[in-house]
Amino acid sequence: MRFVCFMEVENDTVLLPPWYRLGFASLLKEALKQGNHTLFNYYYGNSKKNIPKPFTFAVKLDVDRVEKGAINMLKLRNNIAQLYVSSNNYEFIIAMYNGLRHIKSYPIYDNIANIINFNLLPQRKFTSSQAVYTIFSPVVVRRVDENKRGVGYASVNDSDYVQMLLYSIKSQCKFLGDSYCVDINSIKINTNAAFPVKIPHYNKENPHKPEVIVAADGSLEIEAPQEVLELIYDLGLGARRSQGFGMLEVVG
Repeated sequence: MRFVCFMEVENDTVLLPPWYRLGFASLLKEALKQGNHTLFNYYYGNSKKNIPKPFTFAVKLDVDRVEKGAINMLKLRNNIAQLYVSSNNYEFIIAMYNGLRHIKSYPIYDNIANIINFNLLPQRKFTSSQAVYTIFSPVVVRRVDENKRGVGYASVNDSDYVQMLLYSIKSQCKFLGDSYCVDINSIKINTNAAFPVKIPHYNKENPHKPEVIVAADGSLEIEAPQEVLELIYDLGLGARRSQGFGMLEVVG
């Protein structure tokens, strides 16, 4: 299930930091809390238990330019934001939707964003084992070592990028249960139309020196069982999906 939330920022001049996605992630976290406190406690209530969140989101903004400063800020051409949210968990996304309807307005850094309207988007059905995805929000792939520990990020230009991405898909499928567990060798990924991007991200230890996240933009062609293609569409691809990365759209 997927919906878009239309928002209007009160300020005439809208400036957002490069890690603006975290502001919208905070909004969605609050929406889940107000929509279903039990679900909120399960996914966010225990900071020591890193439970994968069953959703992804993307924010569509009309960026005019970057204003240089101690922190380079994004200046928008207008005060409109479109927040796209997607999940394969009906109870979860309905709770988030209802929470957003209740909130009405929310601070996004130094701006107040008012929620104006919603559109439920049609469900995508996959009738083939192949799909071309446009990357709606950059895909972040964690690099893992032989002990399956995270050691930074993989670039789409790396020779083992597809291997790292397949490991991410396998982990995602495993979390959802046996019915999603497939032979990872049956999944084929073509990255020829994807390209690397570097994204400044908030650094908690040193706010004035952003972390740089290596991600992928462009498009990906994936051959996989239909339930996996649908899962990737619903939940996104890669890491940091609940922080506004990895959302995809299907071409055609």
